[in-house]
Amino acid sequence: MSSDGVTRLNFLYANIGRGHPYYLDGIVECLPADRVGSVTDVFAATSGLARSAWSLARSVYHAAGRGRAYSAFYNRLRARGDYNRGGLVLGVIGRPLRRLYVEDPTPLVVAHPILAAILSDKPALFYQHGEIAAPRESWVRGRHRVLVPLSQTADAFLAEGFASESLFVSGLCIEPGLVRQAEDAFNARLDRLAGSGPLCGAFFSSGAEPREHVASLAIAAASAVAAGGRALVFARRGRALAARLSGVFAERRMDLEQVESADGLAAGAPQAVLCLYGGRRELNQLTERLFRSVDYFVAPSHERTNWALGLGLPMFVVDPPLGSFSPLNREFLLANRVARAVDNQRAAASFGQTLGKLHEAGELRAMAEAGWGRFETRGFFNIAEMLLWP
Repeated sequence: MSSDGVTRLNFLYANIGRGHPYYLDGIVECLPADRVGSVTDVFAATSGLARSAWSLARSVYHAAGRGRAYSAFYNRLRARGDYNRGGLVLGVIGRPLRRLYVEDPTPLVVAHPILAAILSDKPALFYQHGEIAAPRESWVRGRHRVLVPLSQTADAFLAEGFASESLFVSGLCIEPGLVRQAEDAFNARLDRLAGSGPLCGAFFSSGAEPREHVASLAIAAASAVAAGGRALVFARRGRALAARLSGVFAERRMDLEQVESADGLAAGAPQAVLCLYGGRRELNQLTERLFRSVDYFVAPSHERTNWALGLGLPMFVVDPPLGSFSPLNREFLLANRVARAVDNQRAAASFGQTLGKLHEAGELRAMAEAGWGRFETRGFFNIAEMLLWP
C-alpha cells in the first residue's frame, strides 16, 4: 500500500526477445496509470556480475537465434528446461533481484519463467504465461499465481500437479489496440477474402531474427508481390530482415518503399512496404495503424500465434519451429485449422502462387472463420481486472 492508500503493482521485465516483454506491456497498458508502480527490467535492477550475466544471456539469445551453437552459459541458464533446479547461474543472476523484491509486500508481475523461479517464494507474485504452449521450462513452482491464456494451457499445468487455484485463465493475450478494432477488421477482411482482388499480407520475424526465418520471409514477401499482392514487412532498423528484404527486392528489380513511423504511411500504400521500427512501442503503433488492411500474416509460431486463434487472421507459419514453445504453438495452430506452414525456402519461393490458389478455393476465408469467436480475446483486460480486484 502506497502513502496515498492505493495499492500499486510493480513489473519486472527480462527484456530478452519480444515475447515475454510483450505480455507485460499489454497488462500495463490495460491498468489505470495510478495503479502502476515500478516498471523496470533486470538490466536496470542489477549491477556487476549479475548484470553482466544477464547481458551475456541476451547476447547469446541473439547469436543462437541466428543459427549459431548455444553457448555453455546459455545451456546452464536454461537448466535443461527446468528452472526449478536452481543452481549457480540462477543464484548469481537472481541474488540482487531477491534482495529487491522478496521482502517487498508490493505485488509483482513477471512474464519469464526464470524470474518466476528466482522469486518463487515472494508473496504476491504473479507469473504471466501468455503462450498457448506450456513446455517443461514454464512449469515453475512456488507461491505465485500463474496467468494462462486458455483452458488447454491450464490443463498442461494441472497435469504437472499445479493446484487449480494457482491458475488464472485469462483468454488470449492480444494487443489491446488490435482487440478494439478486431470485429470491424474481421468483417472487412471476410469481404476481401470472398472477392477476387489482391490481398495484403503482413510479415514478421522473431526478435532474434533466425537466418532461416529471415530468408523465407524475404523470399515469400517478394513472391506475394510478384503474384500481384501487397506485402507489409515489419523489421527492426539495422537488423538482418531489413537488409535481406532490401537485397531480395533489389535483385529482382522490384519496388520497395520504406517508412519509419506510422505517420509516414499514406492511405493508398504501395505494393511493398518495409516498415522499420526501433522498439516494441513503435512496432505496436505501426501494427495498429495498418491492421485493418491486413488479410493474412506470415510469422514464426511465437506470441503472434494468438492473432490467428483470436482475430480471424489466417497465418502462415515460418519454419523451422525453434525453441521449446514454437513447436507446440505450431501444432495447436495447425490442429485448429487457422494456419498453414511455409516449410522451407522452396515453399517461400512459390508462396504467391500458393496463396492465390488458397484464395480462389475459399481456403483463406475458411482459415479466417476458424480463428474467430472460439476463444476469449480480452486476456489483457481480464488480467488487469483480476489484479485490481483479486
